[in-house]
Order: sequence, then C-alpha cells, then structure tokens
Amino acid sequence: MSVEVPDRNGQGGQRRQYHQIKALVALGHSITVLSPTAGAAPTDLLAVASLIRPRLHIRGRRVPLALARTHRLVTDPRWDGIVLSHPGSAWLLPETVRAPVLLDMHNVMSFWHRAAGRHEESLRFELLEAEAISRSDAVMTCSQVETERLRSMHPGMDTTTFIAPLGIDPSEWPSQTYSRDRALVALFGNWGWEPNRRGLEWFRNEVWPATRLRSPDAEGLVAGTGAGDTREWPDGLRFVGRVENLAAFTAEAAVVAVPVVEGVGAPLKFGEALATGSAVIATPDAASALPSSGAYTSANPEEWADWIHRRLEGRRAEPAPSPIRAHALAEFTWMRAAAPIDGWLRMNVAT
Repeated sequence: MSVEVPDRNGQGGQRRQYHQIKALVALGHSITVLSPTAGAAPTDLLAVASLIRPRLHIRGRRVPLALARTHRLVTDPRWDGIVLSHPGSAWLLPETVRAPVLLDMHNVMSFWHRAAGRHEESLRFELLEAEAISRSDAVMTCSQVETERLRSMHPGMDTTTFIAPLGIDPSEWPSQTYSRDRALVALFGNWGWEPNRRGLEWFRNEVWPATRLRSPDAEGLVAGTGAGDTREWPDGLRFVGRVENLAAFTAEAAVVAVPVVEGVGAPLKFGEALATGSAVIATPDAASALPSSGAYTSANPEEWADWIHRRLEGRRAEPAPSPIRAHALAEFTWMRAAAPIDGWLRMNVAT
C-alpha cells in the first residue's frame, strides 16, 4: 500500500519499491500494489505485480465512501500480509486488518526535521510515525543509522525492527567500453530533493573550485533533474539533464561523486554509483546504508578535492572498471536486499 506508485523509471523511492517487489516475486511471492495515485500505470510494474488504483478524490477532495470501500478491500481475507510504504500511506489502512502489517520506515522524517531545527515539522512527523508504528506488527528501515534515528525519536517502541538495505539490479548495469582518457567526474540524481540539492550546492561551491585548482583539466558532468539555474556554475562543471543510459554516461568517468548533505534515509544512487565501474567518493549521509562498499567517504571538501585529484592524475594506471563494481554487483543485489523482507513474510504471513 503506497501513496506513490512503484516505478522502475521513477524517483528513488519509487525505484526502490519496484525493485523490492520484483525481487519478492522472484522469491515466490504474489504482490498486489494498492495506490490511489493517478496517471499511467508503469508497464514494468504490471509485468511483475497486480495494481489496484482506487479513485479516492474528486476535484481534489477525498470521498469518504470511496475510502470506506478501499478499507473493506484491504480487510479482504485473500491478503496474507500488508506492506505499508512509509507512514504517509497509513490513512489507507483501516482500523482493523486481518493480515500482519509491515511498515517501511526508509526515511525517519521526524529526526531529519529535528536535526535541521524544523521543530513543528518534526513534531508533525513524529505523531504520524507513532500512529503508523502502533498499527504495525514490524518496522523495516534501510540502515543501522536510520534504525538508531528511529529509536531516538520513538524510544518507547517495542515493535520488531529489521533492516532491508538498498540494492542494485545488475541488468541495469551491463559491462561497457570503459575509457579514462578524460579527467572526468560524473554526478547523477534528483537534485530537487533537499539533501541532494544541498549536496550539489556544497560540491559546486566548495569541492569543485578546489578540485580545479589541483586539476585544471578536470571536467564535471551533472546528470539528472531539478538542478535549478545553472548559468552561474563554475568553469568546468556542466549540467547535462536527464540521460537515458547511466551506465554509458558514467563509462568514461574516472570518478563518480555522490554528495548528500543533511540527508535522510539512504540514496539509491549511491548503490548505483558503485556499479558504474568508476572510483566512487561520497559523503557520510550518502554512504550510510552500505558501509562496506569500498567507496571513499568524507565530509571535508579539501579531502574530496585531494582524493579526486589523485584519481584523475592516476586514472590511466587504475583498473577500469574499478574492482568495487564487481563487489557491488555480487554483494548488493536487490535479491539480497529483499531477503530480510522475504524472511519476515515467511515467518508471519498465513500459510
């Protein structure tokens, strides 16, 4: 159950949901997605799962009878288990359900807002999270860091908690013809998401000028959406918009950078960066879900600039692809990432 439709070609949260569903289907589960979101149904999702899209709003207003019908659908005995995608979807859940409920707490929003000093927003999300937790049989997070944040905001919770980390789909990252002729640094992501926006601003203002001082021939290419006004960007750094093939886009990059500042949850793009075949540098907020990744992690812009300079200077001597690619594609697959969800379902759903 989700207020957003899982979508292989969507934003990070939608992609994560899609890949979790695909992996669970491969592990033997039958999945039905219930989402009231309008728009065209993603064909990739329909290839692996059923989709129910109740119409709950007319002219922007919620229709009580329509929501009541949806609640009756959720209580149908055909469902063996319910996965509630983040607390913001909890209103889709009726007061009483037959099946065990697993709550996805990928982003502990209350902690994020509190850390940023947004206390009213933090309290609002804390109440929303507490309500969703109280109506769930278990909670899954994306990392040990996010689990600790969850427990700090809800110290009295006694609900079972486990970690379902991020994954990589090897089919999305086939081998390329790797080149290190250019002193190229690549970045990609949804730059409209606040932690990514802050990360890109930090990289643009603090890391890139220091990098160019050390490596005057360095090129920086930024792919994705939501970068805003790029006319005043420093020399050598260029926004190229959305690219259709990230594997091909990054094949010439000596370095892929993943700057996330004051982040929440875990960015899907960090796992994908590991699969590019480039050397990877990330901020701690970007790398928290996969601590054994092999990426260089720092929050210091001078350390970033030094590390990037060394990689660019020695790029022709270093293996292409980087060894962390093979490690990531073997160890961080979505099948492995979904295994804890599969284990919980098999232990708790009706048989």
